[in-house]
Amino acid sequence: MRCLYMCILGLFYLIFDNIFYKLSLICCTFPPPPNIATEATPLHSRYLNLNELFVEDIIWVDEVDALRNATCHIEGCKVVGVDCEWKPNYIKGSKPNKVSIMQIASDKMVFILDLIKLFEDVPDILDNCLTRILQSPRILKLGYNFQCDIKQLAHSYEELRCFKQYEMLLDIQNVFKEPRGGLSGLAQKILGAGLNKTRRNSNWEQRPLTPNQLEYAALDAVVLVHIFGHVRNHSQTGDSDGHEKIEWKSYIVSHMDKLKKPKRQSRRDLEAEIKAH
Repeated sequence: MRCLYMCILGLFYLIFDNIFYKLSLICCTFPPPPNIATEATPLHSRYLNLNELFVEDIIWVDEVDALRNATCHIEGCKVVGVDCEWKPNYIKGSKPNKVSIMQIASDKMVFILDLIKLFEDVPDILDNCLTRILQSPRILKLGYNFQCDIKQLAHSYEELRCFKQYEMLLDIQNVFKEPRGGLSGLAQKILGAGLNKTRRNSNWEQRPLTPNQLEYAALDAVVLVHIFGHVRNHSQTGDSDGHEKIEWKSYIVSHMDKLKKPKRQSRRDLEAEIKAH
């Protein structure tokens, strides 16, 4: 009898304990679930696009008529941005790949030269056209670390003389000496938005190039013209906005190799040569 009594008490205890537990769950106030839609998410940096820079056209140049038309247009410009791209080589110790394309931009148009095809098809005309552009004292050529690019161009196309000499080259990197971020960081500082550099190491030898590659290549050249517009606007003293004067003319460089003169023979060598004959 005593055991039955204890069992009944235990049963009532379990029932009431379960009831009180459920009541406590109902009465307790739990914090609301987080509002995922309103949680703060980090904002990605905004990138420049061609529409912001008012680029009217990107022209692919891979045959002689397009090359001549591009040259005529560029020769009518006072300032152009210049850049080039080549396929990266990840094999240690191997030489870099040949420069694939060269971009030359005015403020509203960008010409992208297929150097590989033009060199194969019309090397003499390519050499002549680029010589007229790169060695013109009337066209200011803007680059970013372009002296490195010109060395790569000269190495890729040793037969061409156009890359061995240049006049009126202004390296924007030397004007600002921006320590971090490269051209994208400079664009962010000057124009308020950077460049999307994720396609820099893509395959620049594939044909056709993708629209994203074409946009990347065009932006790298035309942004130089817009950055220079800022430089020129703040090159005067007494700026009303309090900006410091930016000196840029002293950074213009030229590199005109002189032909090596034949070594002058000494009189003794000349006499020895005459006796030998």
